[in-house]
Amino acid sequence: MPEPNRPRIVVFGATGRLGRLLVHRLGQQGHRVLSIGRNTKILAKLPAERLVLDLMQDNSGMKDIRRGDVVINAAHARFTSAIIELCPPGIEKLIVIGSTRYLTRIPDVKAGEVRAAALHLQSSPLPWVLLHPTMIYGAEGESNVQRMAALIKRFHIVPLPGGGRSMIQPIHVQDVVEAVMRVIARPGLRNAAIHLGGPEAIPYWKFLQEIAEAAGSWVKVVPLPLALLRMAARLTALVPGVPVIKDAEVLRLQEDKAVDISGMEETLKLSPRPLKEGLAATFSKQD
Repeated sequence: MPEPNRPRIVVFGATGRLGRLLVHRLGQQGHRVLSIGRNTKILAKLPAERLVLDLMQDNSGMKDIRRGDVVINAAHARFTSAIIELCPPGIEKLIVIGSTRYLTRIPDVKAGEVRAAALHLQSSPLPWVLLHPTMIYGAEGESNVQRMAALIKRFHIVPLPGGGRSMIQPIHVQDVVEAVMRVIARPGLRNAAIHLGGPEAIPYWKFLQEIAEAAGSWVKVVPLPLALLRMAARLTALVPGVPVIKDAEVLRLQEDKAVDISGMEETLKLSPRPLKEGLAATFSKQD
């Protein structure tokens, strides 16, 4: 049963992978929840008060957010400005799920949207917390680890620029959910940006080996010049049953994606689970 002394939580993007997990976790913790999303079928299955709303439309007449609410943008950082406009003065906090993708030096539309969201928050009078997770894995239907596992099982040989020496620090989706819960539990935490990541950064080749092991397969990473790898990536769009790899994804393979998670560990008192443990849980759900 919802506990009346707790703030109501408004979740935008409640029908997405992360949003659904948040709504269920919030309900289990006794929060009153208003779930907002576009997918009516998924929305109807959520254990919460529900509102169908498309953030790409004009919602200026929407008055469902109240003073004292905690508002979560789990839809996408690009909707942050629109959500700010829907929030009345006096909300307890606006929590936005961003992405460490904003750190890329490669021209990228999504990275620009995350940077813009940060600027909107900084210029807003509302109290806010911006969480920047690294690559998220472990959610049902996610396309990061699952897509790599599909490629590994089909080909076993994976070419990477530099042999996959760039660093990566993925985080399990349940650790992201827990981070949000801890932000909610700290009313005094506001106007802060926090990076979320796994406990340590590892080379990309090691990341693929861990995926292969968890998926019951094997992989060999071979170095390939970037130009050839970009050509090969374009061919994935022509091969039926092969996950499509975009050119920007190939370029970002050269970048280190290690982040400082001291804010996560010290401010939120949250220690993320090891990659091996998270991958084991991810693939055990498929057995």
